[in-house]
Amino acid sequence: MKDKLLKAVGKTAFLLFVGGIFFLNSCKTSNEEKNESENIKQDSTEISEATFTIESLTTMLRHDPLNADLFAKRAGLRSFQNQFDEAINDIALAIRLDSLNPIYYTMQAEYFIYGGQPNSAKKGLTQCLNLFPGNTDIMLKLAEIHFYLKEYSQAKTILREVVTLNDNLGQIYFLQGLILLENKDSTNAIRNLRFAIEKDPEFYSAYMMLGRVHAGMHNNLSIDYYRAAIDIIPDSYEARYNLALYLQDHNYQVEAENEYNYIIQEVDSTVANPYYNLGYIHLIYKQDFEKAIEFFTTAINKEHNYIEAWYNRGFTYEIMGKLKLARADYNKSLDIQTNYPLSIKGLNRLDDGKPFKY
Repeated sequence: MKDKLLKAVGKTAFLLFVGGIFFLNSCKTSNEEKNESENIKQDSTEISEATFTIESLTTMLRHDPLNADLFAKRAGLRSFQNQFDEAINDIALAIRLDSLNPIYYTMQAEYFIYGGQPNSAKKGLTQCLNLFPGNTDIMLKLAEIHFYLKEYSQAKTILREVVTLNDNLGQIYFLQGLILLENKDSTNAIRNLRFAIEKDPEFYSAYMMLGRVHAGMHNNLSIDYYRAAIDIIPDSYEARYNLALYLQDHNYQVEAENEYNYIIQEVDSTVANPYYNLGYIHLIYKQDFEKAIEFFTTAINKEHNYIEAWYNRGFTYEIMGKLKLARADYNKSLDIQTNYPLSIKGLNRLDDGKPFKY
């Protein structure tokens, strides 16, 4: 029966890719910025918030308009809100006020990338290297941008230069691993990614990429790497979700449920995918159709155009003999995507008087 169900239902939700390469050390950067923010907050008599906001930083800048660090912090907050043009303007002001801070140039490069201006990012970092020759942080950021632009030979040239300056940086081998993956050399890619975590045991993104690579090989080492990433960032949605999906797809249903429930209860209850996948588990593996309906409904409430959730709820109704409800959900999914094949097949079953029988 499970095989018949699998042929009729929509797929499980997708695997999450490791966070963008421009957040390779995001957990460390976040903590450093948070500490810096707290220090400035304590020194300020104008602002009493526990954390900064764009508005509070704007107020502080009125009293201290030559403070480059405040402009940089406001740029960071604006980037988190996808206000990349404004972030670019703010970090440009920070650079104008303090042109000898290399961190500002790497921030500017990231905002250019996210703002759809990768060549500006590359140009800015190249100019920055003229100011700070041999700065490995800048060199690695420039190598990342070359990788982003699929300019692999340029990225490898920079990485070779960095090795001569400091071969203990895990990011060198992480980037080499990514380039090898792009060139379908998974064996050497894994070797480099492992070398990256030897150099930096707290390299979250390297563990995540190793988890993803081994998941693609259906190798249970994927579980170990995802759990290692979770040890570094316990409330990482990305790590816990990818782990749960691997467990689900490899018949560790109880463990997968536990991870999805943890995500919902402790990490982020607003995202639709964990609810959808719990619905999928209850539909396919438990045949608990009432519970499956509940989870698919919640997924729809979280993401109204979630076409797989509409279809699978309709399919569950069809199994339960609630054909009017099934038809309504199939039609709704076709409003979202007019040629969604599973919904068309579902309506054809109903029109032919041959609903799916459990």
